[in-house]
Amino acid sequence: MTLHTPLPQVLPVSAPAPRTGSELFGTLVAEVVAPAGPLQAPELLGWEVRLWQVARLGDATLEARPLYPHLEAADLQEALARAGWSVLGPMRSRR
Repeated sequence: MTLHTPLPQVLPVSAPAPRTGSELFGTLVAEVVAPAGPLQAPELLGWEVRLWQVARLGDATLEARPLYPHLEAADLQEALARAGWSVLGPMRSRR
């Protein structure tokens, strides 16, 4: 008998998917609380975003990578706040 564990649902990305399956998608990761309405990845100017419906405290886990080298974690937090999203805890970096 085998154990079948369903994979977490990945919500639509707001930009093109990663180029290869072995490549890490996001350079920044955070748990987030979504604004009211259906849970879907936010469209943020200058960022590729992927949203996972798995989180300890929030609504989802967000992964993001900047499209421009000058963008940092603070820029992502500001863009999320403008879009009505709240970041819980620290923004983790995978660089």
